[in-house]
Amino acid sequence: MTHAFDSLIDEAIRLGASDAKLLKRNGIVFDPRSLLKCRFGCNRWGKYWTCQPNIRITPEQFRDALERYQTAIAIQSPDPKISQEITLAIEKKAMLEHGAIYAFALVLCVLCEECAFPDPCRFPHLARPAMDGMGVDIAKTVEPLGFKVQFDSQGTLLPAWYSMVLLD
Repeated sequence: MTHAFDSLIDEAIRLGASDAKLLKRNGIVFDPRSLLKCRFGCNRWGKYWTCQPNIRITPEQFRDALERYQTAIAIQSPDPKISQEITLAIEKKAMLEHGAIYAFALVLCVLCEECAFPDPCRFPHLARPAMDGMGVDIAKTVEPLGFKVQFDSQGTLLPAWYSMVLLD
């Protein structure tokens, strides 16, 4: 059975993604512990416009909005810069070619070498929050799709970066 959004998978791979797969909203797993890891395990906390607590939308508010979506695309990419480029391109394509006017990307923001925070964001039209900053358990969300979240001995994510676009 084909899905109207299957072409987005092909496009993500054409743009450089390692893989991409569609998932239903109920496949997106939330866990408040992901916020603990953000707060106490990430050097980005409070230093970037796209990271908590600067997002100005709580995970609870995000979950309420998520209830309006039915389908998402999970994207696996070889590095964060490529991940952001692909994810934003898929968000735009979903809006313009698939009528998904509320398509919304969740991706680690790496647009700038150094975030402008606390000065105004240089790219507010392109900056998006990461999945874990919104309370999404990335591993439990992508592993049922056949992806494997792995870390090296230093805690660095290997060999891939994960992002998502909420579609409809």
